[in-house]
Amino acid sequence: MNDRVAVTIDQLRTFSAVATHEHVTNAAESLGLSQPAVSHQLKALERALRLPLFERVGRRIRLNADGRALKPTVSAALAAVRAVEEAAAARRGLIEGELMIAASNTVGIYRLPRWLAGFGNRYPGVEVRVRLVNTHEAILLLRDASVDLALIEGPGATEDLEELPIERDELVVVVGSEHPLVGVAHVRAADLARHRYLAREAGSGTEALAADLLGTAYRCGQVMELGQIDAVRSAAVAGLGYAVLPIAAISDDLAIGRLHKLNTGRQSLARRLSALRRPTNASPLVEAFWNHLMSFSEFQPGR
Repeated sequence: MNDRVAVTIDQLRTFSAVATHEHVTNAAESLGLSQPAVSHQLKALERALRLPLFERVGRRIRLNADGRALKPTVSAALAAVRAVEEAAAARRGLIEGELMIAASNTVGIYRLPRWLAGFGNRYPGVEVRVRLVNTHEAILLLRDASVDLALIEGPGATEDLEELPIERDELVVVVGSEHPLVGVAHVRAADLARHRYLAREAGSGTEALAADLLGTAYRCGQVMELGQIDAVRSAAVAGLGYAVLPIAAISDDLAIGRLHKLNTGRQSLARRLSALRRPTNASPLVEAFWNHLMSFSEFQPGR
């Protein structure tokens, strides 16, 4: 008996789009297909695999347990297809295709646009898609092949990944210009405990290092947790509390006095902004972008 499963690339692309959007209409728009065509592809895939993959919840459609179990394999298969397409394009003497990047907030908002500018001019045929997530999520997306590269601010468990350090950065403790702690010569843990700490969410590279910088003062008083780095920055500028923020995000605020650094005993904490890729991903497009990022790296010989 022949148990070979007849699955098409279009079916896998449809599966991935519906899994991402959790809505057939939105998935159809992203794929440039009609809603009936998307529904037909899903049913054909489920017939081919002899497994139901989705369940409807109200107006949304979500992966069931079998669908979730298959998702990493589908992502890896589509990544392999992209590599084939990109290799063929490279053989034709040009780079084209789709580059999927997961970027942590600091890197994605404050560094990636500058890094992408020259690459986009050199390779106009490349479509770049960026997902802004925290460092932990970026690494997970890279490992399950949902993206081609991760750009992070660390720290993170990256032993199985190839790392390219790009820039040095520092974390500092800051408050807005009208905050009561401005001008205090030495801010103690007891001083910070009387004021609100403006935190990032768990999984953020900044938050992972904030405890090292603050020591016993870390979350020792009232805490307001904000999901995005710009939300933390804006809250600090508004005087809602103190925050640990990267120089990469607030250099202009410090220069004009909108934010002030506090002397908490440890003036700053150094870290690196880095790119990560899977060692097994030999895509010409990933290689081209990796080499492009090397031109920005402060850690290359002679710099």
